[in-house]
Amino acid sequence: MQVSLGTIMIISSWLFLVAVGAILAISLKKNKFRLLNGILGNATLIVLAITIILTAVYSQLLWLEYGILILAVIILIPIFVVYLLLGFLLLWNALIVWRKESHTLGNMLTLILGIMIIVSPLVFGGLRAILPSHVAGMIISSILIVVGYCVFWLLNFITSFLITRFLPPRLDKKYIIVLGAGLLDGNRVSPLLASRIMRAKDFCELQFKKNKTKPIVIFSGGQGKDETVPEGQAMKEYAVSHDMQDLELFTETKSKNTYQNMLFSKKIVIEQGLQLDAGVFSTSDYHTFRAAGFARYVGLNIDGIGAKTSRFFIPNAFIREYIAILMRHKNFHVVVLTLLLLLNLGLAILDVYLK
Repeated sequence: MQVSLGTIMIISSWLFLVAVGAILAISLKKNKFRLLNGILGNATLIVLAITIILTAVYSQLLWLEYGILILAVIILIPIFVVYLLLGFLLLWNALIVWRKESHTLGNMLTLILGIMIIVSPLVFGGLRAILPSHVAGMIISSILIVVGYCVFWLLNFITSFLITRFLPPRLDKKYIIVLGAGLLDGNRVSPLLASRIMRAKDFCELQFKKNKTKPIVIFSGGQGKDETVPEGQAMKEYAVSHDMQDLELFTETKSKNTYQNMLFSKKIVIEQGLQLDAGVFSTSDYHTFRAAGFARYVGLNIDGIGAKTSRFFIPNAFIREYIAILMRHKNFHVVVLTLLLLLNLGLAILDVYLK
């Protein structure tokens, strides 16, 4: 009995899909918060798409072919529209952020990125006009390599983050660490910080409904230069005034950043005789991924729960978190980008030599 090439390709693609999916599952079980999961997740989606297309083509099922075509149109048209309008969408978002938030560099990322996208065709055209074609081509290709590299990791970051959103922590925790943020007028809890506190409260209530147990809550945050009280203290007072007084509340008031939030809170966990991996932390949703990295760095193998962020602020927040994650591994990225650019330079020189 002969097996057709199409059958072999279909079976092989499905087996490969299962293999990639299994590797992703193993990676997620080991650590939900790492960029490798984004790479594996995107690879799984690509292999799935190829597998479905091969199955449709070689099985000659007309309804399946039409279904795939319709699905592709539904997916690709919005992506194409966003691609065309991305620069203007970023500027529109930047305008909203400018009106509603402080005018800091961190809040102007969509403005900067939007301007860069809109003016890039003019810049490329200018390079081609004033420089020899081979020089302009090399510069433009180098820029595109850097942009493509950044987009590659951005997509992996987004996929990694989305995966964690579909895998919430179990309702069996012994402690919750609530990460601090800046206070308003030096002593008032901001809406962003309040959302983190209330997210922890909601988790405690859900856990109590399920198994009648309540985790202790650790409010972590030191006192900034423009603050009259430590963030941890202000957070605890806010929690008590919002019906959390029936929980065991602790304060950590020395930390200055997320790393110290985790490190100093860990001491309280140890003092209370709790298992280090029996907890969870509460922060803004966009911050969960990076915060989980700091938690694991100090020895807390715990997941994060995220409070919702205002929709208009999500693009800036994600870009900022993405840049921060890249900077944590800047040596690796500098080396890889340098090698890619040197390779591009070598190919450009070879092309000129061959001509």
